[in-house]
Amino acid sequence: MGEGKLHWVVTLNRRNRALFFALLLPVLATHLVAIGAGPLMWSLLVLQLLAYPQLAYWRAARADSPLRAEMQNVLLDGVLLGAWMAVWGLPLWISFMLFIGVCLNVVIYMGVPSLWKGLLAIASGVAIVALAHGLAFQPQTSLATSVLCILLLTLYLVFFAQGAYGRGVSLRDSRRQLGERLDEITSLQALLQEQALRDPLTGLYNRRYLDQTLQQALDDCTRSDRPLSLVLIDIDRFKRINDTYGHPAGDEMIRQLGGLLTARVRDTGLVVCRYGGEEFLLMLPGTGLTTAAALAEELRRDFEALEVETGERTMRTTLSFGVSGFPAHPAHPQLLVRLADQALYQAKLGGRNRVVVSPGDETATAP
Repeated sequence: MGEGKLHWVVTLNRRNRALFFALLLPVLATHLVAIGAGPLMWSLLVLQLLAYPQLAYWRAARADSPLRAEMQNVLLDGVLLGAWMAVWGLPLWISFMLFIGVCLNVVIYMGVPSLWKGLLAIASGVAIVALAHGLAFQPQTSLATSVLCILLLTLYLVFFAQGAYGRGVSLRDSRRQLGERLDEITSLQALLQEQALRDPLTGLYNRRYLDQTLQQALDDCTRSDRPLSLVLIDIDRFKRINDTYGHPAGDEMIRQLGGLLTARVRDTGLVVCRYGGEEFLLMLPGTGLTTAAALAEELRRDFEALEVETGERTMRTTLSFGVSGFPAHPAHPQLLVRLADQALYQAKLGGRNRVVVSPGDETATAP
């Protein structure tokens, strides 16, 4: 088998063909009794209805393309059943039942545009018999045969309707499940995106988030004629803390500072970022340099008094701050960050544990 595994249409149609042909046997047997058919016709009909479905499946299952072979089987059904119609002289109810069965199969598996293939297959079967033995039109069937044809055709239609209903329910469930999966994927993507913008140690926003939002925040403040300040913060002598108490203790110091900053900066639109290592940055839309510097001074005093417990030991250290902002400086993100970093550097040179505000420089330009 060339496709690696059997197509579901082949296995489904094996069941459908075997079931329908088996149910045809007692229906058509009443007609054979009515016309006094001989042993040869009985034998050929039994082979057609009981053996042929297995041979058709065997052929499709071993073909290079099982699906293509099964579509050929569907048309072959039409040829063979058309031939039986002609042999019996096109009895009305039998012919109608077989005609509808073939057309349904063609439409279901090939679509309405291929219906002409099913009609041609039936016509071919009729023509073969007509050319070989002639065609004597005998439309009558017995009452028993007619009733059984009606019942079997009704059962066949209900069977396919039930199958369509089942596929509709399955499709609806699949769509619902797909919708649920899409919701889960969307939520996961949002979570992953949020995590990509968060520092895993403190849960604060990271530098990537600042890079994405600072320009927009500056644009908003420029349009609304509001100030915006940046406060860059560095833990003094952080390397000594790591060397003395160990890196886990340094991590705890960073977490404590993150908690302090978050507790003091709660207003909507104000952002606390872990800028990198032991550096933090506050983005404060709507806050001028004077107010930002006062906040930095409060944070400096609070952190200076903070005692961080690590095991049986207590750590204490201080913070240095650099402040810049718009409109004292041009509304350019990289420039404001650079000016805040320069002010922080001056705070370090001045002895640490202090706040330095970058002087307003009307000649400052963006890098």
